[in-house]
Amino acid sequence: KLLIYIIEFIHILYIFLPLLIVLFPIKYIKHYFKYIFLASILTPIGWGINNNKCFLSNIVISLDDTNNENISRKKLKWLYKPIVELLGMDWNSNKDLDFVVHLHWGLNFIVLWVYLFYIAKCEII
Repeated sequence: KLLIYIIEFIHILYIFLPLLIVLFPIKYIKHYFKYIFLASILTPIGWGINNNKCFLSNIVISLDDTNNENISRKKLKWLYKPIVELLGMDWNSNKDLDFVVHLHWGLNFIVLWVYLFYIAKCEII
């Protein structure tokens, strides 16, 4: 169980990392930004390689015999379900949840782009 919680924590941290970097001074992010940026833009490719599923979610599902929900549905319901309902979609539909997850990652990419070109500018290079 502890391993499941650790993996889920890493997953949640990773999902919100692009939003969190804005809170820290550039000098602390400078050396890591290129890796955060690369990992973030490669994430959707990982889904495509893994049949539209997250590697970390698959690991948690394989370790937890009592639950077969992915981390987004299980731990981010507080965020994603209101958005799904606001858009008039069905929470129980994987297609609709995938749409909202892609919206979230689109926001993450925009935040990274703004950070790179408008907040950190040349200081990040």
